[in-house]
Amino acid sequence: MRFLLKWLLFAVALYLTFWSGALLGLDMRPSPNFLDNLLMALLLGLVNALLRRGVRLALLPLNCLTLGIAGVLVNALLFWAVFALAPFNFRVGNFWAALYGSIMLGIINGLLSGVLLPDEDDEKRRR
Repeated sequence: MRFLLKWLLFAVALYLTFWSGALLGLDMRPSPNFLDNLLMALLLGLVNALLRRGVRLALLPLNCLTLGIAGVLVNALLFWAVFALAPFNFRVGNFWAALYGSIMLGIINGLLSGVLLPDEDDEKRRR
């Protein structure tokens, strides 16, 4: 049940990220279909789970030299690549939109999860 709630919150965060990017005039366009948001959230989560850790490990020396900026750039490039290759109605037009999207997606998802998801430790104490 917790996985489904996290997935739904991530899809809402994805929609809010694209909506705010389009509102700011960035070259981003959200999909009008919420099912596309759910599928894209699942795809983005899978890419993050499978590729992000290995890429970040390979670039660890560069990440240490740049004090973490390389990690942010890698995250933006993965964000851009996933939306460029996905067969849905999303649009991320340039690197700056991808950088904004990857940062805002993390912030919005963190805020939504922090407010709406109960802490796992609280659930264990209730049992």
